[in-house]
Amino acid sequence: MGVVIVTDSTADLPRGLADELKIAVVPLKVHFGEEEYLDWIDLDSDSFFQKLQTSKVMPRTSQPAPADFEALYKRVATAGDSIISLHLSSHLSGTYQSAVIAKAALEQYEIEVIDSKTASMGLGVVVIEAARAAAAGCGKTEIINMIHKLLKQVKLFFAVDTLEYLQRNGRIGKAAAMVGGLLNVKPILTLEDGIVVPKGKVRGKAKAKEYLLDLIAEEFGDNVDGKIMILHGNEPESALELKEKIEKRYYNSEIILSTIGAVIGTHTGPGVLGVGILPKESLK
Repeated sequence: MGVVIVTDSTADLPRGLADELKIAVVPLKVHFGEEEYLDWIDLDSDSFFQKLQTSKVMPRTSQPAPADFEALYKRVATAGDSIISLHLSSHLSGTYQSAVIAKAALEQYEIEVIDSKTASMGLGVVVIEAARAAAAGCGKTEIINMIHKLLKQVKLFFAVDTLEYLQRNGRIGKAAAMVGGLLNVKPILTLEDGIVVPKGKVRGKAKAKEYLLDLIAEEFGDNVDGKIMILHGNEPESALELKEKIEKRYYNSEIILSTIGAVIGTHTGPGVLGVGILPKESLK
């Protein structure tokens, strides 16, 4: 008897970590015209952004079917196990709803489905903590309570080159007000209650990095401790530079470096750079 943690590919977990922590991952799909790819299985981050640059068609994404969840739940759980299934914001995808439908079809299983109301490593870091708690022998109720606590504390901010991809894919949320008049300007976005909203705007990549760096202190103070996630889409040099700056300024923080996968990349476009913060206080 134990607790099995399930998430989806938009958690953008660092390579190998899902296997190491025994996290079960349901992939979303990316479509380039008639071509279909499984996120992080058929397309990793590098191959996706290379394809994005050369493709004549804009990619689109689709959620896993309830049957995909049913098959995974049956594969990873044994008699007496509890499943906690934690997923991308329901405002951004129907993935959560597919999991809910699958749960209803498997009444013999003990399944808790949670809408994270966040994305990428905002979701990923909470999944990691839940998996570590499960590995340590914590019970289902304890882990669920912990997850809800962490989701209230985690913050995610990201700078994009353009709002075109979010707009075309219908995920722009309240950031729609920023469309137009953004020549050479990088929008800074965040997620509030699962919806993309504007946080600010700056000119140029250098100022975007400084803005993201300052946001950590603005949200949590100069003495922030806990976990800081750096995520990027085809911007490894910028991500490493931001990591160095964070290590110098917030020396007590644990840094998790992650790349954005094909599904999240479809909606943000290339050149995205972001930070996530999970303060130590929420981890107690």
